[in-house]
Amino acid sequence: MSGGFGPGPLMHLSLNLSEFGRHSGAWRHPLSDVGDAPSVDRYVQFARTAEEGLFDLVFVADTPVHTPGRTSVTGTRLDPLELLAAVAAETSRVGMVATVSTSYNDPVDVARRGASLDRLSGGRLAINYVASTGDGIARNFGLDAQLPHDQRYVRSNEFLEVVTGLWAGASDGTAPAAAVDHAGPHFTVRGALDVLRPAGGRPLVVQAGSSAEGRDLAARWADAIYAGGSSLPRAQEYYQDIKTRTAAYGRDPNGIKILLGIMPFIGSTAAEAQRLHDDLDAYHLEGADVIGHLSALLEHDLRAYDPEGPLPFADLPDVVVSSSVSMSTLFKRLAREEGWSIAETARRSYVGGLGNMQWVVTGTPRDVADEMQRWFEAGTADGFAIVAPILPQTIDVFVAEVVPELRRRGLVRSAYEGAGVRDTRRPRRVARRGPAGRLVTA
Repeated sequence: MSGGFGPGPLMHLSLNLSEFGRHSGAWRHPLSDVGDAPSVDRYVQFARTAEEGLFDLVFVADTPVHTPGRTSVTGTRLDPLELLAAVAAETSRVGMVATVSTSYNDPVDVARRGASLDRLSGGRLAINYVASTGDGIARNFGLDAQLPHDQRYVRSNEFLEVVTGLWAGASDGTAPAAAVDHAGPHFTVRGALDVLRPAGGRPLVVQAGSSAEGRDLAARWADAIYAGGSSLPRAQEYYQDIKTRTAAYGRDPNGIKILLGIMPFIGSTAAEAQRLHDDLDAYHLEGADVIGHLSALLEHDLRAYDPEGPLPFADLPDVVVSSSVSMSTLFKRLAREEGWSIAETARRSYVGGLGNMQWVVTGTPRDVADEMQRWFEAGTADGFAIVAPILPQTIDVFVAEVVPELRRRGLVRSAYEGAGVRDTRRPRRVARRGPAGRLVTA
């Protein structure tokens, strides 16, 4: 991307874009105005600020299902590709990541729209491919239930094969497009793309899988991974595992960038930062049935148990089918390791939304920079995805105060490299399936 994944051991930075911030209580903050949601202007504003901070990426998450409830006002969305087309028109350097479901999209349509936006944005597009979870999404698309977990990743791999094949065969403006002839378990495609090839051959591939299948998918395809890390040792384990899997696919481990999620609550003093954290948590917790939420997450009714007692591990299902596998696994493990009660596990699993799966730092700008440097130098990540609890406040202070502090320490860029999104990218070997499923590279 124009922001690029540049040379040298510098932190890469990404901003998770949302209407009010990724803390689920942010929309209730007195400074948040829900009257104009969703507002394209707000997304443009946040992306421009990230560009001022020389960020590599801005990222738009997506789940194609409406979730009713008290926070449903923050669940109204705009399609990521269409939204980022508007962002592209008002920015010039920062890369843009659109989330696309491989379970409920057609690869030809995504290849065509993705190539179009990549061209229109000057080669700044990246796509975050997700194997969407939940029967509610499946019902939106005329299905009774989602595909089994392993089959979702079979489809994701095939989706990426078709999309990248269409882009590889697309015309470069000097020769006709080459047709794709693909017949697989999920897709049959015979034809060529009618849009010019993306500027760098294809938009960057972004992944966020934490399961074994998700890690393999990322290691095979991804240029960047959005990762969660609740502790430094676990983040180190994930980092090393991904780099090892990447090498096993014949790829340079340095060619895949792991961006660790961080939710920073920033204040001019530590006490001010903690007040912001506490206030947002209180907004989100007010009137919430947190034990009911945890019951749904773990697929077992916990209301009959003493809320101050431990989780009934022996009674919990071994395999979670309809909820988020990663979330249920995370909170069962944390409850066991930390000795949390049912009530405490329920509170932590609910409050904050995305914050409960991210590394949270609460303090001054210097405190945030200190922690980012410590984790970066400990080998947990190639950079960080800023999961701003409240916008625009978090990104404004991050760019104004945290980024200069990181720059003084020589940890982030002082200027964008090159003139285009892929000027700083090295050639890669892309793993593909050959005859009889044999892995080959090109």
